[in-house]
Amino acid sequence: MKNILLFIILFSFSFANGQSLPIDFEGNISTVDFEDFNGGTAMVLDNPVVGGINMSGTVAQIVRDGGEIWAGSKIVLAENLDFSTLNRMSMKVFTSAPVGTVMKFKLEGDGAMERDVVTTVSGEWEELIWDFTGVPAVFNTVVFMFDFGNVGDGSAGSTFLFDDVEQLFGGTQIDWPVDFEGAMVNYTMSDFGGNVSSLEVDPADASNTVIQTIKTNQAATWAGTTIGTPAGFVRDLPLTLSDSKMTVRVWSPAAGTPIRLKVEDSNDVTHTCETETNTTVAGWEELEFDFANQAPGTESLSVGLSMGWTYNMASIFFNFGTNGETAGEATYYFDEVRFGGLTVGTDDLETVGVTVFPNPTYGEWTIDSDGGVINSVEIFDLQGRRVLVLQPNAAVVKIDASGFVKGVYIARIRSEAGVGSVRLLRE
Repeated sequence: MKNILLFIILFSFSFANGQSLPIDFEGNISTVDFEDFNGGTAMVLDNPVVGGINMSGTVAQIVRDGGEIWAGSKIVLAENLDFSTLNRMSMKVFTSAPVGTVMKFKLEGDGAMERDVVTTVSGEWEELIWDFTGVPAVFNTVVFMFDFGNVGDGSAGSTFLFDDVEQLFGGTQIDWPVDFEGAMVNYTMSDFGGNVSSLEVDPADASNTVIQTIKTNQAATWAGTTIGTPAGFVRDLPLTLSDSKMTVRVWSPAAGTPIRLKVEDSNDVTHTCETETNTTVAGWEELEFDFANQAPGTESLSVGLSMGWTYNMASIFFNFGTNGETAGEATYYFDEVRFGGLTVGTDDLETVGVTVFPNPTYGEWTIDSDGGVINSVEIFDLQGRRVLVLQPNAAVVKIDASGFVKGVYIARIRSEAGVGSVRLLRE
């Protein structure tokens, strides 16, 4: 009986002391709730640096002094964290450590998951955000490892103040096809090797949104950008040996630039397939990437598929094989990341039940889906610039061609039956 009572008391004590987010250190948590490890010492104290974005009276502090390069502290929560909606972790941080200090935020529970960001200021408060989009709800412990990779020495540069640990909504997880036009989609890009990417207005079309990628003069030969967060796409890419292509609209400052595309498994990044092609113009164009033709020295799609590999993440590499120091800093853009190859011709449209007439025309094209619904029509010139986009949701669409310059255009038409493309001729 005594053992049973002791178990109940211990269980009740443990449950009562479980924490939940948000944590602002204003009475909802104290020093005893931290679990220090390997040279990190945490405590709750009066805010010694009131000002800037943090006027709070109480904050937490971790001092790293000796121990290991992963020294830090952790807090166990009462429940697992759910990232299905609130998919980012946010925290205010103050340190006098140099700009660029690695701040690791780790989740523990059923396994572990971690994300790194770096400081952008020194000697003032800043808000840092770690993206956990797509992470499963199996973690109930938050772990703070500041200045990860270095051994602390107990100095001001090894002392970190932090406050307001909370979850934020950062948009829904990215999925293919990607057009960067969704108001509620998380378009965070994951750069590596010296790339710097951001969501920007298309310089050639103010109605269009694209990703700008700067390959800096410090970039490695393999600098690239993962399209989305480390969680990858919502759905696997349905790659097969007979359906092995993707397309990306790319802007490059020069023709002949090698562009590489890699697909991989977000849960096992050793499962990859890479392919490469070159730009043919300076400016916008749609490039086709065929993973059945893998890049030299990389694993073939056939081997990956034979071993049951799946692919749900894609990364793009501009001017692959040349570092930034050699090439100089260069700016690229990309848009319209799609599964499936380039398809041009009326036969392709017939497979999705769509016809276009008259073609060529002087005045008007009519697009007829034979009773179905046409969801969208995008028209591109031969330089890859999108000159018209419609979302008619109708069976018949009429397009006034009189305002188009004489020449050849490509129309990509999405209907209920699928996606097809056709050359449009304006006489």
